[in-house]
Amino acid sequence: MATSTLYEKFILDEAAAQKLISTPATKVKETNVFSDINLNEKERVARATKLLASRKWK
Repeated sequence: MATSTLYEKFILDEAAAQKLISTPATKVKETNVFSDINLNEKERVARATKLLASRKWK
Protein backbone atom coordinates (compact mmCIF):
# COMPACT_ATOMS: atom_id res chain seq x y z
CA MET A 1 0.00 0.00 0.00
CA ALA A 2 1.34 3.44 -0.87
CA THR A 3 0.23 6.82 0.34
CA SER A 4 1.61 10.26 -0.25
CA THR A 5 1.59 13.72 1.26
CA LEU A 6 2.31 16.95 -0.52
CA TYR A 7 6.05 16.46 -0.14
CA GLU A 8 6.73 12.80 0.62
CA LYS A 9 5.61 9.35 -0.49
CA PHE A 10 5.39 6.44 1.94
CA ILE A 11 5.12 2.74 1.19
CA LEU A 12 3.61 0.50 3.86
CA ASP A 13 3.90 -3.26 4.03
CA GLU A 14 0.92 -5.42 5.04
CA ALA A 15 1.99 -5.62 8.71
CA ALA A 16 2.32 -1.82 9.04
CA ALA A 17 -1.05 -1.29 7.34
CA GLN A 18 -2.75 -3.78 9.69
CA LYS A 19 -1.15 -2.08 12.70
CA LEU A 20 -2.56 1.30 11.60
CA ILE A 21 -5.99 -0.17 10.95
CA SER A 22 -6.14 -1.94 14.31
CA THR A 23 -5.09 1.13 16.31
CA PRO A 24 -8.06 2.44 18.31
CA ALA A 25 -9.46 5.85 17.47
CA THR A 26 -8.23 8.81 19.50
CA LYS A 27 -10.87 10.95 21.19
CA VAL A 28 -10.27 14.64 20.61
CA LYS A 29 -10.23 16.58 23.90
CA GLU A 30 -12.71 19.40 24.42
CA THR A 31 -11.08 22.83 24.37
CA ASN A 32 -12.29 26.40 24.23
CA VAL A 33 -11.04 26.65 20.65
CA PHE A 34 -13.82 26.29 18.09
CA SER A 35 -13.56 23.25 15.85
CA ASP A 36 -16.08 21.93 13.37
CA ILE A 37 -15.13 18.30 14.04
CA ASN A 38 -18.36 17.66 15.94
CA LEU A 39 -20.62 19.46 13.46
CA ASN A 40 -22.54 17.63 10.78
CA GLU A 41 -21.99 18.51 7.12
CA LYS A 42 -24.95 20.90 6.94
CA GLU A 43 -23.74 22.84 10.00
CA ARG A 44 -20.17 22.95 8.63
CA VAL A 45 -21.35 24.35 5.31
CA ALA A 46 -23.54 26.94 7.06
CA ARG A 47 -20.63 28.02 9.27
CA ALA A 48 -18.25 28.27 6.30
CA THR A 49 -20.82 30.26 4.32
CA LYS A 50 -21.31 32.68 7.22
CA LEU A 51 -17.55 33.01 7.71
CA LEU A 52 -16.90 33.74 4.04
CA ALA A 53 -19.78 36.24 3.91
CA SER A 54 -18.35 38.09 6.90
CA ARG A 55 -15.03 38.72 5.17
CA LYS A 56 -14.61 41.93 3.25
CA TRP A 57 -13.44 41.15 -0.26
CA LYS A 58 -11.83 43.96 -2.18
